[in-house]
Amino acid sequence: MTDKLDLAYMPAATQLRLYRSKQLSPVEVLEAQLARADEVEPKINAFAWKFYDEARKAARGAEARYMSGEARPLEGVTLAVKDDTDLEGKATASGSKLFLDYVARTSHPMVQRFLDAGAIVHAKTTVPEFCICTVTTSHHWGTTRNPWNLEYGPGGSSGGSGAALAAGTTTLATGSDSGGSIRIPAGVNGVCGFKAPYGRFPTVVPWTLSPQSVYGPMARSMTDLATMYDLGNGPASYDHTALQKNTLPDPMRTVAGMRIAYSPDLGFAHVDPEVRANTERALKHFEALGAHVEEVAVNWTDEKVQEAFHGTLLTGSWRAFFDQIQEMISDPKEVSDQYHSLYQKMLSLPKNAAETAAMLVAEMNTEIHAIFSAGFDAIVSPTTGLPSIPAATNHATDSVTINNMTVDSMTGWCLAHPFNLLYLYPIVVAQTGRAANNVPTSIQIIGDRYDDNTVFALASAYERVVEPLYKDGAFPDFRSEI
Repeated sequence: MTDKLDLAYMPAATQLRLYRSKQLSPVEVLEAQLARADEVEPKINAFAWKFYDEARKAARGAEARYMSGEARPLEGVTLAVKDDTDLEGKATASGSKLFLDYVARTSHPMVQRFLDAGAIVHAKTTVPEFCICTVTTSHHWGTTRNPWNLEYGPGGSSGGSGAALAAGTTTLATGSDSGGSIRIPAGVNGVCGFKAPYGRFPTVVPWTLSPQSVYGPMARSMTDLATMYDLGNGPASYDHTALQKNTLPDPMRTVAGMRIAYSPDLGFAHVDPEVRANTERALKHFEALGAHVEEVAVNWTDEKVQEAFHGTLLTGSWRAFFDQIQEMISDPKEVSDQYHSLYQKMLSLPKNAAETAAMLVAEMNTEIHAIFSAGFDAIVSPTTGLPSIPAATNHATDSVTINNMTVDSMTGWCLAHPFNLLYLYPIVVAQTGRAANNVPTSIQIIGDRYDDNTVFALASAYERVVEPLYKDGAFPDFRSEI
């Protein structure tokens, strides 16, 4: 690996240590990542908007702050912001041509906290239109691809953030998660992501009315993810849903003696043998750390999960958003097939869909609550049933096959979305290796309600003993180049 790649993939924790000792400049790392982006962006297409000149100026300013002893906690570290998240003075298109002219007046509060800590935003990352896909493709931005194998997608909807982290074109990134949109891209790109419990990170109207939809951090290491967590969470005067600040303990709790409940499929999912094998190998690392792993049954069904998911999201804030989009459309071709498909599904829901969904969610929560009440500290399952799906998958027309079973191409290969319905449970995604197609696989570590500290402790301890993806030249090789 060349020196420039060393810099491009260097963790924020290492950067900050070298910046403070004046052995490295933020200018050097930024230039290495921009050079990396020039090389790989034509292949992966992870950046929607680029702010390179502004970033270079900010990097020089960060260098000066280090020289004068005035550096802030994230001074000079690059941050890519998902393009559904406001950045003051920049467009927030959410992957749609309809919003290309929308310019944010203020930055999203989580982003603002990272900026106030000295982070440098050099790009906004691609998303599928309206962030409603588990691949990242849109009429305006085209298709984003997985750096580990370009034939496959980077997940969605934070696919651009996941791909940029995997490709070494940013150090940190932001995501949002309404149905797995942080966890799926983190998992299939081999990076870390945190699905926060509702209220952990402040948010903005109308998403304060949608507890299923949360914002959160993504990074290549748990140390960096924990830093973003500590800086980004906490109350805000304008958000009545924001929780009091939680700071992760240092050192984190030991995992020896913890009890982990392992569900291979959460009862409803089809899981590829490679994914299951990698998951079970990961569990052995937890056992080596002194944790106790026990397989448990979760009796969810696909029918129950789908009815609960659509009956919840398509009758709440998404319903109002979709109605707004309908009024903006002048030509049906302006928006994706997936949007039209979901809109029709929304219109076809029975009048009692929300009430039925609420009852199903209560039943689902009863099962999960019983597991924690039995003394388990966390639940582990695969994040996805497949390593990934083809990059240009059209959810409205294409299906996906797992173990010779045809499943829905949007949610049928994922195990993440039920926990947007059970939105008080914190979840960290950790990598478990790679499949034969070179695409990473992962687990989601699910903690009890608001027990963020436990999932960070488990994921951090696991990361210290597992073979890392980003080390000694083990980086995406852009195989199957197209």
